[in-house]
Amino acid sequence: MSRQGVSGWSTTGRTKRTRCQLFQMPRTSEASLETNSEVRSVNGIRHRRMGGTDIVVSELALGTQRWGGDDFNSPDESLCHKLLDRGILEGGLNLIDTAEQYPIPSSPDKPEGQTEKIIGNWLRKDPGRRQKVILASKITGGGNVTKENIIRDCEGSLRRLGTDHLDLYTLHWPARYTPQSNWGQSLEYNWERGKVAVRQSASFGEIVEAMGVLIDQGK
Repeated sequence: MSRQGVSGWSTTGRTKRTRCQLFQMPRTSEASLETNSEVRSVNGIRHRRMGGTDIVVSELALGTQRWGGDDFNSPDESLCHKLLDRGILEGGLNLIDTAEQYPIPSSPDKPEGQTEKIIGNWLRKDPGRRQKVILASKITGGGNVTKENIIRDCEGSLRRLGTDHLDLYTLHWPARYTPQSNWGQSLEYNWERGKVAVRQSASFGEIVEAMGVLIDQGK
């Protein structure tokens, strides 16, 4: 398992089992490849190394924000499965991006979390499908981001997706007072040491600690 994610906001879960070569770098070239190196091309879609990890992802991903949503043009489960068939099984893609907050818009009969269930139902059709994809999901951000919720919400996503690990787990709309190197925001790593506006949210240290727990558990 790798502790090195693509940013301070993410964690990569690595299973203890042998991963499929569809997205794992050839071991002979692993040491020589740099971050974001192109590893191969599948049906015309380039696959690159993700950050400093050994995960290889397609440059194009299947975005799922509206899948199963409460809107007139949101795709239903049947169409979503056709999109997965076309993109993953036929089209050279391997990256699926989702979130516990999806679909958007949601409703009482199409609640948040439904999109992950749709993806999970597709994966269950063939046990070999999980080995063909990189699953990326997100915890709902803002005040929801606490050490306890990071762990609890990740486990909820795992249940809906029907898998024992995620390949990438990130914060959706993270608390803005927590530092992000690429956005040039506050350097307040722990609000206990200074004065910040949002005290109920997790500090940067708590976020890293929670992500470390998930990594250690192989999730």
